[in-house]
This record gives sequence, structure tokens and C-alpha cells, in this order.
Amino acid sequence: MSQSNQLHYNVPPSWAGRTLDSLLKNEFHLSRSRIRALKKTAGIMIDSRPAWVSERLKGGERVTIEIAPAEQTILPEALPLNIIYEDADLIVINKAAGMIVHPVGVYKNGTLANALVYHWQMSQQSASFHPVHRLDRLTSGLMLVAKNPWAHQQLSRQIEAGSFHRLYLAICQGNIRRSSAKIIAPLRHADTGFKWEIADEGNPAITRYRVLNNYPGAALLALKLFTGKTHQIRVHMASLGNPLWGDPIYGIPDPLFPRPALHAVQLAFIHPRSNHKLTFRAKPPTDFVHLITTFQ
Repeated sequence: MSQSNQLHYNVPPSWAGRTLDSLLKNEFHLSRSRIRALKKTAGIMIDSRPAWVSERLKGGERVTIEIAPAEQTILPEALPLNIIYEDADLIVINKAAGMIVHPVGVYKNGTLANALVYHWQMSQQSASFHPVHRLDRLTSGLMLVAKNPWAHQQLSRQIEAGSFHRLYLAICQGNIRRSSAKIIAPLRHADTGFKWEIADEGNPAITRYRVLNNYPGAALLALKLFTGKTHQIRVHMASLGNPLWGDPIYGIPDPLFPRPALHAVQLAFIHPRSNHKLTFRAKPPTDFVHLITTFQ
């Protein structure tokens, strides 16, 4: 097993008398299910020997856990990729509008997952596909994918804790009088079709927007997600009477711009292994920029 597929921790004297199980939860931040999975594969070691999680620590030991990729059956496919950053634990992609994140329904290939599996095979990397968050098929921009279950769990914890930051650019229909606001409106899946709707009994959903520019009949916005529900920005903006430009479900289709005008422009999070803050930005694609120029 390569060093990139292992995590190490030198047990301090203050941990003497406590169990390995407690250390795995509090220092490695492992979930109960991840600990069970590691036990099945003898993926927990103390000083290079297999260890029981019930063991009492003495202090001074070296604990190692395996973070091998998961077994998956995603078919590789040679597709264009815009890779912004990659290391042993994660990869940041600038996804093109029109690409689905992973195989689903009738979409068995042509997805980001297919493309990444091919990329990892060609570069002889040991990795599995774990999207930390998702973008709609027609949304462009930055997306983070973990390359092993441990990294996925750690990054998902940041989303739950509110320390994972996502910033979007959008063009909406009409002008917005309030220069900024926070939209707090729970969402649920509508009874029919693929639509989502605001409902008191829905899941919590919070979006903050700021108007960057008002044009005749349109506005350019920056939006921050505090939660990540399906179609969240699209539904929230439509609820204000300002649906995203070109949105065929919640707004008015535009044959000259056949997608919602939404771009994931920035990601910021803490790297799960190094604990360093990483920030990435991706300029809007050509179609988005061209749409803005038509209003100026």
C-alpha cells in the first residue's frame, strides 16, 4: 500500500489509557461505518501490526489506517476534462455545461465519472469516484471529487459544519431592488416531474445573493450556498420573481442560451490531509460571458 493511501498518527502521552476506537473517532474523525469497514480489511495498525479498536493506548505508538479507494464499476471513457487541481486525495474540475456528474437513468456514459475513471487509469492512479457535492447537468463550473472514502467523509463533514464555501455567478431575469439578501426557504421534490418547490415541510435551504449589476431586463448576481439542495438557486431565485435566464423549468427558455445562466465560480475548503485552506476560481465560460455582453 502506497504512503498516499495511508494516514499516520503518533499517539501523544496524554492519550495513555484511552482506547484506539476513541482516537479513531476524535483524531481521525472517522465515522462508525468507516471504522467497521477498516476492521473488515485489517486496515487499522499500531506500530505496523493489526490492531483491535478496543485496545488501550500507552502513548508513543504510531497508528496507521488504510484509506484505499472503494471498488466501483464505472466504465472508463476518454472525454475532455478541465482539471484545476489534483493530489492523492481529491481533484477539482471545471465542469463544462451539459456534462452529467455520474451515470444515472439513461445516461450510462458521457459523464464526469466516466471521464475521471479513464483519466486515473491512464495516469496509473489508484482512485475511486466520490463527488463531494454536485452540479446540475447544465451548470458549469467548479466541482470537487474525493478519490477515496476517507477524503469524501472528511470533506462532507465540512459541508455539514458550514466550512465548505461555494460561490456562484448567475444571470436572472428582471431587476432586483434589494442589493443583497438571504433567502431562507425549505425545498421538497414536487409531486410530478423533475421540479423542486418551496414547502414548509421541505428540507432546510439557505441562499445569499448580492447584485453585481442590473441591466435592462436582467441582473448579474453572486450567490453563496449555505446548503446544497437540488435546484436550490434556481428555485430560490424563481420564488423572488427573478428566475435564472434561460431556465427551461423555472423560468422562460431562451433558444439563444439553452441552459440556466449559472456558473460555479469559486470553491474554498480545508484539505483533509494537510489542514491547509484551498481556494479555487474558474472564469465563466464563453456562452455566459457573451450573454452578459448582450445586455450591456
